[in-house]
Amino acid sequence: MKEFIKNSACFFNFIDDIIGSKDRRLILEKLVEDIRDYLDADRCTLFIVDKQRNELASRVAQGRGEVRLPINKHSLTGCCYLTGRTLRVNDAYNETELKKLDPGIRVSRTWDDATGYKTRNVLVTPIVARGATVGVFLALNKIGGFINYSREGVLEFAPLLGLAIEIVLLDEAILQNKKFEDLPFSA
Repeated sequence: MKEFIKNSACFFNFIDDIIGSKDRRLILEKLVEDIRDYLDADRCTLFIVDKQRNELASRVAQGRGEVRLPINKHSLTGCCYLTGRTLRVNDAYNETELKKLDPGIRVSRTWDDATGYKTRNVLVTPIVARGATVGVFLALNKIGGFINYSREGVLEFAPLLGLAIEIVLLDEAILQNKKFEDLPFSA
């Protein structure tokens, strides 16, 4: 019962953040921070699809600058986006664990080597808005690893993150005179 109450409080805080924000640019940063705290993860990144470049581009990247990933099955993030599956690994460099998820996944040590950060465990889930996958939420390094409860929690909050992305992108499109067709959730 305590967890339900905790989740309900998080859920309503999410809604308040989305509705009550005066600065739309900060909505996504705040929500990613809230999910990170909820999951007890070290860092999180929110990727949004860039249809023109066929990449996933970080919109919020805690602990690093912009990250762009090609959309393919070679990364957990790309595989999550392409398959629509939430993926969890508790040893990011364990080839056997990765191959069980998808034979094409390879985790690159490039980011860890360049930054000195050590990726231990990963949880990724697709973000959907208007029926289209618009991005991926990635969480890194929960002490003790991500468990089923972590997976269930991120799945509960993913639709709200999709709604927030939709609101932010529509708001930006209006301000920048973009066409609706250029947005990730348009057909």
